[in-house]
Amino acid sequence: MVEEILHRPHIRGDGVLGKISFCQIIFEFCYHITLIYNEYSNNIAERIGHYTQLPDGWQIASMQTLCNLTDGEKQSGIKRINLDVKFLRGEREAKSLLSGKFVTANTLLILVDGENSGEVFRSSIDGYQGSTFKQLRINENMNEEYVLQVINLHRKILRESKVGSAIPHLNKKIFKAIEVPIPPYKEQQKIIKAITKAFMSLDLIMESL
Repeated sequence: MVEEILHRPHIRGDGVLGKISFCQIIFEFCYHITLIYNEYSNNIAERIGHYTQLPDGWQIASMQTLCNLTDGEKQSGIKRINLDVKFLRGEREAKSLLSGKFVTANTLLILVDGENSGEVFRSSIDGYQGSTFKQLRINENMNEEYVLQVINLHRKILRESKVGSAIPHLNKKIFKAIEVPIPPYKEQQKIIKAITKAFMSLDLIMESL
């Protein structure tokens, strides 16, 4: 099972110091372990092979049923920060605009134009939506972080399937068609908790280098 996870074609070391790739591996590992445990329970030692179907309470849904891409409300005559990708990455100082598509603090923004299409940011302040972004609205019945991890798992596929020649764009057809395994909400929380714990261990290792 571990060999299967590590050799998934969409898992590659494409993050700073491999952190994103490590997260992908942890996510899939937790996902598989939960599936196997739920299906085989006390007989897990004898049935550690690949699961044949989703456990009771799990289901598969397309990404388009779990979230949607929208634009903020258009405003004018109000000075706000331009939430473009360089500002959100901390690569340049804030620039102000007098009109734009309004974004509230804590809104998820997904890149739909450029080489890194599919990358998700969270706005820390109110402002105007950057021209290369769409707002990402996740169904309130889903664990938000769980859905973000699924999107992150498909970052490589989304980057390689961009459309457009001059300026590449997010392939929304592929994005919407992503199949998402959905465990009960409490199990979504357990998976995210495991990922967070793994990140904490990784941070400690990096600090000691």
